[in-house]
Amino acid sequence: MEEFLLRLQESDFGLWVTSAPTIFGPDVYATILMLHTVGLAMIVGPAWVLDVRLLGYGARLPVETLRGAFRIMWIGFFINASTGIALFISEADDKGMRWVFWVKLLSIALALVVTSRLRRAVFGGGVAADVAPPRARSLAKASLLLWMVAITAGRLMAYVK
Repeated sequence: MEEFLLRLQESDFGLWVTSAPTIFGPDVYATILMLHTVGLAMIVGPAWVLDVRLLGYGARLPVETLRGAFRIMWIGFFINASTGIALFISEADDKGMRWVFWVKLLSIALALVVTSRLRRAVFGGGVAADVAPPRARSLAKASLLLWMVAITAGRLMAYVK
C-alpha cells in the first residue's frame, strides 16, 4: 500500500500540485486548499442551518425554505471531492497512512448518508412541516456530530502523525 501511495504522490499530477506557481500563492496546492475550504463551507454551512432549525432554533424560519440547501450542499460536496482527491494525491504517502485521515473520510461518508436520510425524512412527503418529526431530530443531531468530527479530523491532520 505504501509503495502505491508513494508512486501516486510522485506522479506528474502530484508534483504539479505541490510545485506549480499560481497567482493565488506559491503553488497550486494553496489554490486547491482555498477551493476545498469554500466547498466545505458550502456543505457544512447549510447542513448546520438545517440541523439547528430542525432542533427547534430559529422557529420563524419555515423549514420549507431550506429545501434548496441540498443543491448547494451537493455542489460543495463535488468541489470538496475533486479538490480533496488532488490534495490527497499531493501527499498520499503521508496522509494515506494516518488514522486521522480515515476517521475524516468515514465521518464524511456517514454524514452524507445521514444528510440523505434527513432530506427524505423532512422533505420526502411533499411540503415540510415546521415541527420536525423525532426521526429528523435524531438525524439532525447525528449530522451535527459527524460534521464536527470530520472538520476536527481534517484540522488534526496537520498535527497528528
